[in-house]
Amino acid sequence: MPYTPADVLAAAPGTTLFTSDWIRVGPDDEAAFCAATFLREEYLGRRPSPVGAAGERAVSGFLLLSMLAVFHKRELRMTSGHALNYGLDRVRFFRSVPTGARVRLRAELAAAEQKTPDRIRLTTHNTLEVDDAESDAPSPAMTADWLLLLVLAP
Repeated sequence: MPYTPADVLAAAPGTTLFTSDWIRVGPDDEAAFCAATFLREEYLGRRPSPVGAAGERAVSGFLLLSMLAVFHKRELRMTSGHALNYGLDRVRFFRSVPTGARVRLRAELAAAEQKTPDRIRLTTHNTLEVDDAESDAPSPAMTADWLLLLVLAP
């Protein structure tokens, strides 16, 4: 959904910005992430072993965290200007996510502060949910408070 800077400043904290579609995170995604982040035997001196609590192959937590970018870029489109990654305040992982599972992101506005006439610091509270086959409702796998600096077009 497209947002204007005025929309963001007018929204109340706790407002849901978006709930994404489900995305399946497969073994190929995990393998590509491990290759890109040097989680390889030649660098570790041993075979990497992302294994969940039940012994299943698990998606790396940092892969899940990095997916914030794709969800936000796809779902939260600004009508003008651009956003810069300003960092993370709080990240918590609650459970492992088996490879092949479907995940989605719910993003809520935590805060929006006009820093200068052309910059807004935006804090979003993000909950990554897993489509849990054993439950009727999705379960949270991770939460992250992400700070973005919106740079407005002149």
